[in-house]
Amino acid sequence: MSSNTPRTPCGENCGMSRTSPDTREEKKYSNFAIFLILFGISSKPKEVKFFCKKCGRQFDQLSPDEIENYV
Repeated sequence: MSSNTPRTPCGENCGMSRTSPDTREEKKYSNFAIFLILFGISSKPKEVKFFCKKCGRQFDQLSPDEIENYV
């Protein structure tokens, strides 16, 4: 595959979904949220991305509305 060929999203190639066992979540927290977690207080991430374990590519990300309801 040449470097000029556009890559299709991973979900189309691998058949991944957010709930698939071959999916890895990557969460990013604010500095204040990390501080709270150190004391055992749970907090919501500011960003959640989903990656395929097979190819390592990101195929999805939570929207701001979904993050508000994220548990």
